[in-house]
Amino acid sequence: MIAAPKAWTSIWQAPHRPLFFLAGLWAFVAPAVWLLPEGIGPDKAAWHSHELLFGMAGAAAGGYLLTALPAWTKKGPVSRDVTVLATVLWCVARLTTALSAHLSVVAAAVGMSAYFVFLAVVLARGGVSSRAGRRFWAPFAMALIGMLSSLWLDGEASYLVAEAVPRIFLALITLIGGRAVPAFTRSWLGRTGEADLVRDQPELSYLAIGGIVAAAWLNASEQSNAEGIFLVLSGLALVLRMSGWQCLRTRRYPALFILHLAFSWTPAALLLIGFATIFPDQMSPATAVHAATMGAMGTMMAALMMRAAMARNEGVLVLNGKMACAFALICLAAMIRILAEWIGSAYFNPVVAAAACWMLAWGLFLLAYLLALRGPVPRPVLSADRALAPLTEPER
Repeated sequence: MIAAPKAWTSIWQAPHRPLFFLAGLWAFVAPAVWLLPEGIGPDKAAWHSHELLFGMAGAAAGGYLLTALPAWTKKGPVSRDVTVLATVLWCVARLTTALSAHLSVVAAAVGMSAYFVFLAVVLARGGVSSRAGRRFWAPFAMALIGMLSSLWLDGEASYLVAEAVPRIFLALITLIGGRAVPAFTRSWLGRTGEADLVRDQPELSYLAIGGIVAAAWLNASEQSNAEGIFLVLSGLALVLRMSGWQCLRTRRYPALFILHLAFSWTPAALLLIGFATIFPDQMSPATAVHAATMGAMGTMMAALMMRAAMARNEGVLVLNGKMACAFALICLAAMIRILAEWIGSAYFNPVVAAAACWMLAWGLFLLAYLLALRGPVPRPVLSADRALAPLTEPER
């Protein structure tokens, strides 16, 4: 038997390697339908919405959670078999989605949800074996997203799914980013004895998540004004929490500063979606949701995934030019898409412009990320500071 090239086998040494790459690849591919002439290709809105939510975001979430799992279980990194199987199931889900019209409803539902169910099982098993009960939000969220992915096939339910999934990811960003960003900031400021400047109120994130859940219930009850108010209050709670994070001080450390910028999209998205829910004649809710998908989800996923590919220099991560441009273009793409209704199409098509900026951004990300697919896996994966290893995974 011919041995596989070492550069290829190294991809499977850690789950973030293939899954973060696939997340970036699918972020690049999914919006391409907007660049096709009318009448060619799948339904543009449905395709790009589904694949960004379940393809891009699904791969990024899986890569992050499987990388974080060893820190929760206090055991070694997940096995190569888990990494390979998760990657294969993600690919099966993409193939199933493309061929769903030619498959039975049961086969399509199983194929589209198996990846998330597998993640839920792995995460739940790890939580049970280590008695990490406070981490059970992770398998619950993956199982819920898996269930919603199978409901997408129902034409009537797909609209509700497209609304629900971004809000689930906003809650996940609030949980994950709300823990990581102030912790990374406190550790970095600690180098100059300024760690005490960071003031954090984690309970505000729990209030925000409670508001998101309440808004979902009110949405089902068709109480749009009350739903919008809860979303606005959730956004304001996160703004208040961020006010103590010393965000502007981190501009001296670009790799950390982009995490603050990325997290700021979450309260912005909640405020915009809440405003659009209350005043739909002023802003379309469908437009406002791009602040969540392209803004909050796109930037936070990029900011976290880039950390796995950044060079390390004396305990800090180095944000290179490709990564900085990629992050800036993701923000620009989100802003163009949100403002598309006001920009109009007199001079250019803002939807196509946003798609082009987004695709260029993720193309740059993929170029920068190629180096992270080879060689030994740096530990911890998402930080150059060994003191922060519990945020990512334990050292070998």
